[in-house]
Amino acid sequence: MMFIKKTKVHRTLKDNWHLLLCIWCCLSIASCSIFEYSPVVVMPSSIPGAEYVGMQTCSTPNCHQTEQMYFKLNKHSGISIKISEEDAESGQAEGCETCHGPGSIHVGNRGRVVGDILKGDAEACFSCHLDVKANFLLQHHHPVPEGRMSCSDCHSMHGRDVRATGGRMLVGENERCFKCHKEMKGPFVFKHDAIRDGCRSCHNPHGSINDKLLIAGQRITCLRCHWESSFNSPTANIGSHAHSSHSIAAGQDCIDCHTAVHGSNIWRSLRK
Repeated sequence: MMFIKKTKVHRTLKDNWHLLLCIWCCLSIASCSIFEYSPVVVMPSSIPGAEYVGMQTCSTPNCHQTEQMYFKLNKHSGISIKISEEDAESGQAEGCETCHGPGSIHVGNRGRVVGDILKGDAEACFSCHLDVKANFLLQHHHPVPEGRMSCSDCHSMHGRDVRATGGRMLVGENERCFKCHKEMKGPFVFKHDAIRDGCRSCHNPHGSINDKLLIAGQRITCLRCHWESSFNSPTANIGSHAHSSHSIAAGQDCIDCHTAVHGSNIWRSLRK
């Protein structure tokens, strides 16, 4: 019968398990103390000398009745930000004034003085939508930080023409994209099915680390939908066609052959 003799290392670990546990606890505590937690405090916009007057004041006759009527359809209408007396003359900002700032001066001037109320801009949106701001810091993004576009070019903050169940305050998601990217709209005899699902099926409109604002690498973006189990076979089948000779795994991209990715009037396979 063969016996396995415990080595000195095994005995050392077994005898000093409590010491190892202490070391592990110390390292865990030390690693946590490296990172300082700073809570994100969202503060409403402020205007020196102005006080909050409430949403009902904005909807008085001959003012912003239409805007408020549509405004109730989107999530912004339910926002309420509590602030302290030290930060503003009043204790709460809600609705219109969370973005446009306190409106007492604007009301007193009857809207005739330029600059008595804050206009919506990207920075006002970024104060709440921090995740979107991070996307715009990526290397590929729409030129919002550069000032050549604004959030309102794509989003209807006041809610006009917005689907009540839309959630993203977009007036026809694809239509907003086609306003600038007209060549992608068609009509095409053979339209890419992804267009019907929405541009966001392949693109992240705010920003991406990938060219063309793709949500993933070019080949990966295509294979998210066009993946088949037979692709792992020697013939590398996709759509019942062998792709083994196209060297997709060696660096060739799908778009090298399927150049008309949005739609084609000639090829069903979107080759051109």
